[in-house]
Amino acid sequence: MNSLAVIEYVKERAPEMLPMLYEQLMPEMKGVQDPEAFLSDPNNWLPSSLMIKLFTNAKNILNDVDAAYHIGFNSVLKRRYRYIQKIFIYSLGNPGHVIKKLQKINDHFNRTKTVEIVNLTKTSSIIRLHWNKDIPLNRDFCFYNKGIYQAIPTIWECPPAELIETKNYFDGDDYCEYHLKWQPPSRIKSFLFKVLTPGKVIRETISELERDKVLLKEKYQNINTLNRRLERKVAEMTTLQESSSAILSTLKLDDLLDVIVSKLVDVADLDRAGIFLANKDNSSLALIHAVGIDKKLIAQFKGYEIPLNKMDNIIARSAHSKDPVFVENVNALSLNPENQLLKTLHPKAFILVPLNVRGEIIGIMVGDNSKNQDFVHNTDKNFLKGFANHIAMALDNANLYKQLRKSEERYREIVENVNEGIWVLNKEGNIQFANKRLIDMLGYGELTGMNISRLVKKDDKDLLLKSIEDNLKGKASKREVQLEDASGEDKTVLLSSVPIKHEDSFSGCLAIVTDLTDKKNMEKKLLQTQKLESVGTMAGGIAHDFNNILTGILGYTAMLQIGLSDNPKLQDYTTIIEKSSLRAADLVKKMLAFSRQSKPSINASTSLNTIIADSLSLVQGSLPKSIQVELNQANDLPLIKGDSTELQQIILNLCLNARDAMPSGGTITISTNLIPKKETKQLQSELTINAGEYVLLTVVDTGTGMTEEVRERMFDPFYTTKEIGKGSGLGLAMVYGIMQGIGGAIHVESKHGEGTIFKLFFPVAPEEKTY
Repeated sequence: MNSLAVIEYVKERAPEMLPMLYEQLMPEMKGVQDPEAFLSDPNNWLPSSLMIKLFTNAKNILNDVDAAYHIGFNSVLKRRYRYIQKIFIYSLGNPGHVIKKLQKINDHFNRTKTVEIVNLTKTSSIIRLHWNKDIPLNRDFCFYNKGIYQAIPTIWECPPAELIETKNYFDGDDYCEYHLKWQPPSRIKSFLFKVLTPGKVIRETISELERDKVLLKEKYQNINTLNRRLERKVAEMTTLQESSSAILSTLKLDDLLDVIVSKLVDVADLDRAGIFLANKDNSSLALIHAVGIDKKLIAQFKGYEIPLNKMDNIIARSAHSKDPVFVENVNALSLNPENQLLKTLHPKAFILVPLNVRGEIIGIMVGDNSKNQDFVHNTDKNFLKGFANHIAMALDNANLYKQLRKSEERYREIVENVNEGIWVLNKEGNIQFANKRLIDMLGYGELTGMNISRLVKKDDKDLLLKSIEDNLKGKASKREVQLEDASGEDKTVLLSSVPIKHEDSFSGCLAIVTDLTDKKNMEKKLLQTQKLESVGTMAGGIAHDFNNILTGILGYTAMLQIGLSDNPKLQDYTTIIEKSSLRAADLVKKMLAFSRQSKPSINASTSLNTIIADSLSLVQGSLPKSIQVELNQANDLPLIKGDSTELQQIILNLCLNARDAMPSGGTITISTNLIPKKETKQLQSELTINAGEYVLLTVVDTGTGMTEEVRERMFDPFYTTKEIGKGSGLGLAMVYGIMQGIGGAIHVESKHGEGTIFKLFFPVAPEEKTY
């Protein structure tokens, strides 16, 4: 009502300048297509900020600083208020009654103030206006109300009221205060007003009701149209939201395509739709998914491709476009009637929605409604464009995910199957990843989450720390360290470690773990063999020289015995010389056997249990009574490879070695048993032996055992821990050499203070020949 008063006033005085009244009304009038219709509708309530702008524009148009006062005065003078207000005002009968009900009348027009009636008589009144401090207001509201109050008596055809302003809120007072005086209408005028006014009001009311009826009909139609548009927008937004949820819930291309095309059908009023995607080199489009089409028909189009450079094809041409393409009438276009899609599907109208990501074509969506050709007019191009961008990004993400998954699977397969252990540590030293080879190497069921310090031997933890320090400095590191597997066994590994960085800061390290245990064992065995060979070569040379010397000694000793037959005393000396020389010859024979220059027959074989019995009869006299010998021999053992003399030397050496390890007495336990072929396969991972049957000789003592250092060197020639004159250091070296010569193996278990276990694996002889 207030804005209508402004419009009508400007229209009367400067109709040609009326458009200027609607300028600079933003943001309040944003989205309003017809400002005059909206501002003229008495049913619309407006913000006070908009009235300020209307008053300002009216003052500028009319070049009148008091325009707001004149608008208020004129609105009452010209009766510019609605029939409800008219009935209410006319029913009051005189200005005094109007002033009395001024707050109720005010509430029909605005919510900017409250009205306080300080004093009221039949011809005068004092009014205070208390303005709402929470909304935008200016002095024009004061002028506007002053004009209205002065014009109230004119309703009864009386002169305007006199108004004196004693306080003004916009000058800093708490309120505006007006002192009003008016002339009451004469009795005749009052009588005529009462008689004539009802009919006049009824006629004006009916006329206004008819206008409102037309206006309401238009508003209903507009609201109905807006509701339909709103429902469609809600459906479109819901589709985008549901598509987003579906996109986030799956990255599988087939599932994603099904969701996308189904949503497109729902929101675009389609009954058939499909997606063409570009191939890897972006040379053509292929139909990969469709809904609303019989499966048999889809099968016909499988492999159907459209070259992207075929610009006479509307699908290929539209794929290069940035905006959706609507074809309202297929018959109006010069399309190829022999096209497979047109011949089979017979579309009357269709839409084409290109899919682009980062300026590249990834595909196109197509769809139609075979029952309703007008669907094209109901489809929002802007929504389809936004939907297409949404879908294009989803398809691109799905494709990237597919490529990433393939790449991850390929590299995981490489990492899991490589013949080296791999671990990834975080910066706290916890294992984040360990491949299968590392898990198998160390024998743990799971390594993830374990701190690496638990796997490294105590003596090598400093080496591990140095490796990690190198990585922290951004350097690669390569070091040999000792790890401990799940069974407590040592593993010698080569640790090749590199740093892992995230955003230029250290986040962990990746290491290749190469198992050197077998290599180190082979190196030790090779070194032992080389030592034995060098000692054997030396011993062989010495033995030959000794044989030559002993031959002379024994020859001349025999001649002396003949020549001294009449001197028994001297003959006793020669006998001693002969016995000593024969013992020396026997020693030479052993040295030659050790040097492998005096080898037994390759087909030699013997019974291990028999050799044990013979050896014990020889060694029994060398064992003190404090040492007991226990036998635990398997019966019916097959013959084993080896010369009986050499095997006897093995048993003698092991028994004498056990004796020296038990100075206070103890027990020597000698056991034999057969190792079948199937068990040999399990032993091959620990021992260097060939497949086949073996006879196991186990010699256990309860002596002092060996330290780690002694264990590592026990097979070295001339290495001994005994006092000078009590051992040559050749005993265990000779045992090792004999076992190597017959293709056997030896395994020693010993801890300092816990005794020693010797396990000797003798290969079973192929033929039963005894020498």
